[in-house]
Amino acid sequence: MVWEKPTTRERTTAAEEADGHQVPPPPGSTTGSPSGRPAAPGPRWWRRLAPGRRLALGYLALVLAAVAVTAALVPGQPVYGGLSPWQGTSTVDLREAPTASGWTVDLAGALAPGAPALCLRFPSVPVGDDGLVLVRAAPAWTYGFANDAGCGSDTRQVGSRVGLLDTTDGRMAWVHDARDDFADLGDLDGAEVLSASAIGPAGDPDRLLLRTTGGALSKLVALDPATGRVVDGSAPWTTTDSDQFQSEGRVVLTGRQPSAGGAYRYEVRDADDLGHVTWRGAGTTTGVVLALPDRALVSTPDGTVAVDPRTGREHDWGTRLDALVGPLVHDDLIVSSTGRSGGFTAVDLDGRTRWTTSPDVQGAPSAARTCLVVTDVADDRVSCVDWDTGETRWSHDRRGAVSVDGLAGQTDDDLFAAATAGDDGSLALRVLDGADGATTSVVELPGGAVPAATGRTVGYAFAYGSSGGRSTVVAFDRSSGERLWVYQGRLQVSFWGGVLVDVDVDGVAHELTGPAATEVVAPRW
Repeated sequence: MVWEKPTTRERTTAAEEADGHQVPPPPGSTTGSPSGRPAAPGPRWWRRLAPGRRLALGYLALVLAAVAVTAALVPGQPVYGGLSPWQGTSTVDLREAPTASGWTVDLAGALAPGAPALCLRFPSVPVGDDGLVLVRAAPAWTYGFANDAGCGSDTRQVGSRVGLLDTTDGRMAWVHDARDDFADLGDLDGAEVLSASAIGPAGDPDRLLLRTTGGALSKLVALDPATGRVVDGSAPWTTTDSDQFQSEGRVVLTGRQPSAGGAYRYEVRDADDLGHVTWRGAGTTTGVVLALPDRALVSTPDGTVAVDPRTGREHDWGTRLDALVGPLVHDDLIVSSTGRSGGFTAVDLDGRTRWTTSPDVQGAPSAARTCLVVTDVADDRVSCVDWDTGETRWSHDRRGAVSVDGLAGQTDDDLFAAATAGDDGSLALRVLDGADGATTSVVELPGGAVPAATGRTVGYAFAYGSSGGRSTVVAFDRSSGERLWVYQGRLQVSFWGGVLVDVDVDGVAHELTGPAATEVVAPRW
């Protein structure tokens, strides 16, 4: 079929017919078909169609009209992120209020036998991306659940044990007791795991590094993640109140101040060989050091030196570490405030300046997925600085934010800006689009709540509960900001390996479970 441009007569006829006029046929024309019957109504292309095709086109028009009406009536579909989980671990999506119907594990019995469970809390450290966490017991205030004075004496021996928990099934793989790290430790001498971290490739560490103390001594211990067996360790040293410790990548950095007001003395080790000190040297009286994945930075009276942990070789670093104000490390950048002149400066791992922001960018910095976020509470401004160039990608006033951060597990580049919303202390959590800073949704939270983590479709905040701590979970939809549910925890709620866990007053951890997001949120095609 060929479309033809209408003649002048055809255009005039169409206009007159639209006005309701009877139009006489042109001279020499017929008013009907060759049989003398009136011509079928409609344009010539329609009259040329066979009856069956006319019927099919009529049905198609009805279907298209129905689709158009449906699209107009159905609201826009929610939009959720599709990136990999930020910071490695995927967070569970619980679209409906969860129940303690998953696995359970007796943490108090495994990590602090004999201690009153009400006097305990259980901090954790993630180990890789497979849902493994190191958990230890620690004394804590009980906010009226038990006699706090009694807790002080009853938890004197608490803190020496650390266990590897698999959050996929609740299995405690092994437990290590720091008391075993020290020979001739008396029954009355306390022992404690001061810190724990993973060593090796991101997501799949090959060692676990513990800093432990027993009696008057401290030492470093490396464990096999699979078995919990001790595979390496340092010689013990006498513990002091001025002890410093940092570890990052293969770098293990320890320091102490031999006397009040004196210069710090530092030791650098390779994480693969804790028994061997590759470098010893003096720092400054202020003790400014920084462990990077492949080097240790030590401020000395003559400048800053960078130390290779494998060889112990040192060389001058590109700038003075003690001149960096509040350094923030992100990938291969070290960002710090420029000082009184305003703005921020980024240097690379060799100390060379990479970029400097505009002096107008001032406030508290934090690392987000796609930019350095700077929150200026005094001037009520939030700015997003490009990691690569230092240029301000966007800046917005009147957000009322007191803090702006990314959240672990998020699958987009959004930012979460917390602001006071009313005289009752309630909070408004504004979700900002990382691309332009536009507010995409607002979440209403009770006073004192803090955003904790987010899955692909559900975000979570911890609020104060009956335990006196943040033991209440508030869940909200990541697209609309609408509150989905509130869960009142028993004593302590936490995200371990992306799993939501509730620890009760008996020291038993319960996995909180509910319908998976795919069962509640229809897939988008």
